[in-house]
Amino acid sequence: MVKVKASKLRDMEIITDTGIRLGWLYDLSFDEDTGEILVIVAEPDENLDTSEFVTDHEGLLLIPMKAVKSLGEFIVVDHNKLAVKSKLRRISIIKEKLQGS
Repeated sequence: MVKVKASKLRDMEIITDTGIRLGWLYDLSFDEDTGEILVIVAEPDENLDTSEFVTDHEGLLLIPMKAVKSLGEFIVVDHNKLAVKSKLRRISIIKEKLQGS
């Protein structure tokens, strides 16, 4: 297992497996009880239409950790697993945890 420091992830570019630039890693959200990473909080690319994506109250993208396919030079996420507004019911739990932090 390769170890990666969280500080190395800051500002890492995030793209989908279809080549769409989503933005850059801003923060990570953890479950306080389990330590599990729930979502990547990302600053969206200025050209990205965020209207279909789940965002927080500051307009930052909330990318479920389960969508991450690989981590290397950049973070690649599965576009089929991205949190979009049509899937809001499931992601609302994550948003509530973020707002409680």
